[in-house]
Amino acid sequence: MGLIDGLLSVIYPEVCEVCGTPLVSGEKVMCLGCHAAMPLTGYHKTPEFNQLHERTMCHAPIHHADACFFYERLSPYSRLIHAAKYESRPSIGRLLAKDHARITAPTGFFDGIDLIVPVPLDRLKLIRRGYNQSHHIALGISDITDIPVGSLLRARRHPSQTSKNAAGRLDNARGTFSVGQQEDVARYSHILIVDDIITTGSTLCACAEAIHSASPQTSISILTLAATRMS
Repeated sequence: MGLIDGLLSVIYPEVCEVCGTPLVSGEKVMCLGCHAAMPLTGYHKTPEFNQLHERTMCHAPIHHADACFFYERLSPYSRLIHAAKYESRPSIGRLLAKDHARITAPTGFFDGIDLIVPVPLDRLKLIRRGYNQSHHIALGISDITDIPVGSLLRARRHPSQTSKNAAGRLDNARGTFSVGQQEDVARYSHILIVDDIITTGSTLCACAEAIHSASPQTSISILTLAATRMS
């Protein structure tokens, strides 16, 4: 750490994104206490069938599915997603993805995957936000697995999903995503689609259907940082 960085850390100390406690040496994003208490899903232990599969029962078969932690809007852990998505701190998503990939890799979850594809933003949203948080999550996974990241999918502008129910979200998302060139998709045997959070699964379903339509023989898995709990 340089002199200027050292002075800044004294004047503006880094704090835990979850509880606000100043971080000590070796801690990043979260303090050790919040990291230990993180509401992990454990889905990586049963990636072939878990609750995420129930949300992605679409026209494209999902091979494996995983999410790092459970998301609740009023939980302090929701700040992690908000910061990565809306506060111009995508590095948080990348770091969390790296941590989760380290835990998940020994289970064989990433075996056979030859491309990581982040869920894309439409052009206007990307310009407004300045970055795609899902791309940074994909980079975090790639940092650990060495699997390349590719932008096979394209997104067009569509109405907000916020006020829609599960069926409405899926109808709204279908047709939103497309692949660039069909032959590009067919080159890959197993693609991992990555996003920041899964709620109803409509967005991931639409992405999976676009890839499956272009290359039915390509296996598809999904991974998100967070997942809402099923009621």
